[in-house]
Amino acid sequence: MKVLHRKLMRELFAAKGVLVAIISIIAVGIGCFIAMSSTYDNLEYSRQSYYRLCQMADFSVELKKVPVGDLATLTDVPGVTSILPRIVFEVTASLEGVEKPLSGQAVSLPAHENAPINRIVIKQGGYFTDQRQEEVIVNDAFARAHNLHPGDHIQLILNNRLQDLLIVGTAISSEFVYLIGPGGLVPEPETYGVFYLKHEYAEDVFGFQGAANQILGHLAPEFQSPDRVRLILDQLELNLDDYGVFSTTPLAQQSSHWFLKSEIDGLKVSATILPTIFLIVAALALNLLMSRMAEQQRTIVGTLKALGYSNQEIFLHFIQFGLLIGIAGGLLGILIGYSLAGAMTAQYRNFFEFPSLVNQMYPRVILLGMLISIFFAVLGTFRGVRSVVRLSPAEAMRPKPPLRARRILLEKIHAFWNALDFRWQLVLRDIFRNRTRTLGGLLSATVGAMLLLVTFSMYDSAFALLNFQYDKLLLSDIDLSFKDDHDYAALFESQQLAGVDYAEPLFHIGCTLKNGIHEKKAGITGITRTAQLTIPRDTAGNRVEVPETGILVTRKLADILKIQAGDSLEMIPVTGDRIARQVPVMKIIDSYLGLSVYANFDYLNRVMGETRTLTSVQLKTDPRPAVTRQIYRQVKQIPAIQSVTSIRDQKEKLQEVLVDQMIVMIVVVIVFSCLIFFGSILNASLISLSERQQEIATLRVLGYTPAEVGSIFLRESFSVNLPGILLGLPAGYWASKGINIAYDTELFRMPFTIDAMSWVYTVLLGIIFTLISHWPVQKAIRNMDWLTALNVKE
Repeated sequence: MKVLHRKLMRELFAAKGVLVAIISIIAVGIGCFIAMSSTYDNLEYSRQSYYRLCQMADFSVELKKVPVGDLATLTDVPGVTSILPRIVFEVTASLEGVEKPLSGQAVSLPAHENAPINRIVIKQGGYFTDQRQEEVIVNDAFARAHNLHPGDHIQLILNNRLQDLLIVGTAISSEFVYLIGPGGLVPEPETYGVFYLKHEYAEDVFGFQGAANQILGHLAPEFQSPDRVRLILDQLELNLDDYGVFSTTPLAQQSSHWFLKSEIDGLKVSATILPTIFLIVAALALNLLMSRMAEQQRTIVGTLKALGYSNQEIFLHFIQFGLLIGIAGGLLGILIGYSLAGAMTAQYRNFFEFPSLVNQMYPRVILLGMLISIFFAVLGTFRGVRSVVRLSPAEAMRPKPPLRARRILLEKIHAFWNALDFRWQLVLRDIFRNRTRTLGGLLSATVGAMLLLVTFSMYDSAFALLNFQYDKLLLSDIDLSFKDDHDYAALFESQQLAGVDYAEPLFHIGCTLKNGIHEKKAGITGITRTAQLTIPRDTAGNRVEVPETGILVTRKLADILKIQAGDSLEMIPVTGDRIARQVPVMKIIDSYLGLSVYANFDYLNRVMGETRTLTSVQLKTDPRPAVTRQIYRQVKQIPAIQSVTSIRDQKEKLQEVLVDQMIVMIVVVIVFSCLIFFGSILNASLISLSERQQEIATLRVLGYTPAEVGSIFLRESFSVNLPGILLGLPAGYWASKGINIAYDTELFRMPFTIDAMSWVYTVLLGIIFTLISHWPVQKAIRNMDWLTALNVKE
């Protein structure tokens, strides 16, 4: 082993306490990078292979009814390579022993396996047989939730007729990776499923012989840019206009794909931002350590140069120090990251249905993580040793001249300075004379506090959104949706159900809203003037009265359509006569969820040429479980009801999901923030300790106990970290605001809120971490050989 290598080993061992702290910060940063990048790849590769396996559709067209024979010309549209007509309807289901009404989608499939588009993957049992028509394949999550197996029976209400169907298999499909019911935000397999039927059987029971109400299609690869897709869909809509086109949906806007892709893209962003924060802190800490070490070895460097070692050899010797730290941090980070990626991937299995979603180790990610670790470690080392290596041998062999003991600025404020005891004077002098170390500690505390506040803010915002939706906007307990439009008698019948305290009608119209060249598929909800169960509110929570005429539009939709209050929109219903109507925009309000449009119930009826027609009823019910079960039993006997949505259960499910995920995230961020505080404070304190050994020894000789000496370092840590924590509060505030802006989508906008206790928790945790970080420093002071320190020769 070469001399320089032996020297390197001794120095690494001597600085092991500080190095553990720095390596831990690097390991966390690389761990975050590996975990998020690996999870990103796990999801993205699973998505791509799943889409290829199932031949995922590039678009869908939903219509009222179209003869299959009239679709042959659609493949003549440039870019369209293949199409598949099918039948899709919302249905209700009934299972023995299940009191709660079940709903889902009935989807037709070819009688024989391997559909050309949107295939299914059988999980249990098999595909349809030739033995009978009354067969069904159930989506696997629904089957697992109800312990269904091939050979069991399920009853579906198809076209107002109760059909008993034999389950021949369970399956998954890339079309429903993230399956949510109408108005839902999280999957609820206990209440909503997908039921695959033979296409010929679906034609028979729905009265669609030789017809379909949905068209799936594939596009040529060169036609899959968003602009070209939109042009193709516009052309398809024009060609199919006579058949009542409800909507045209590109893959990018398909519900399941949108949720999945949003999550994947979010991981990609997080894999860049969070690790960078940790690695910058680690580089600063390593820079501080190497600057101190290089200064302490000034005469050794001069001696080595005098013995013939070149600047390059000495520089590489110090760079190897950082290289080994980077390798150690990278290896530890890879282990942490792979474990975290496994846990994150397992969590995603609870929400996304894949044939296989496993955690894999990707050489590209591992290599990149290691290179990033080494880069930041070497970067931190490089700046610290450059100045000493530049010295000539004669200059380097002389000890560094002592720094001039200049007064700090505070010393010039005599009244203030003289009022301090000497320990505070020692603390303040050291803080202001070691500005680089102080700024590094300040930045680390700021980053740690910022991470904490951002996490608490996300928790607060998520629950603010939940409370806004279910405590202010939607106040019903159960919503009943009908298959067809009904007159007002349906409201009176709903009110007669046992356990119903109050009922309100809703009249919902799906439509296309146009303002010149700007258009958007949306829905207008008609509510009564005195509505109590659906109450439009602005983001401040204030009730907004629906105008007697015209419509009330949410801000996000207004921005898409480029409209202001007082403008007029063209409304083209997707059902009925589909004649365009002009409706004035009376109000624009800010809101958090969707692209809502509200109108007065009677006004919307008049616009549509109806008289007190409704599409659904909202119920306020007795909350007792026995009463709820009784209501479920009653509504299951009403064939006209298409779906039953328990708003109360929706809220409980969302709370359960949010609480579980948020608590895990908060715990992880608290641990990571603790490492930032611990690593930076320990590094700075131990370096300060090594520089001030004679000062500490002198205090011990004068009779000061280790606890009293340690209190000086604790004051120093608090003097640096407390301002850093306080600076982290506004930094966290603006970072949270940036994240809030980033989550501004058509589906939802996160409310920006930070609870008062979140500020308190951030400061308290910062203080606790500072105290924890002082423990090894206090231990080092207690174990210090102060007699030897007094004998150190200058």
